[in-house]
Amino acid sequence: MYLKERQKEFDDVKWYDSVAAKWDQCGNYAFCVKCDKERRYPCARAERRYYSKNIRIAIVRRHR
Repeated sequence: MYLKERQKEFDDVKWYDSVAAKWDQCGNYAFCVKCDKERRYPCARAERRYYSKNIRIAIVRRHR
């Protein structure tokens, strides 16, 4: 439920910022570099990834 509520807050902020700037503000926030617009609640997820201190580690294995 957190992502849904946070996304609603972002939508409101983006709306007011867009009206004030007279153009769409989507993609102009610091956390937008982590955005995946194909997923649900993109702004909330991007913010969580941007401020998260977790690092994703991949393991590469050779095929035999």
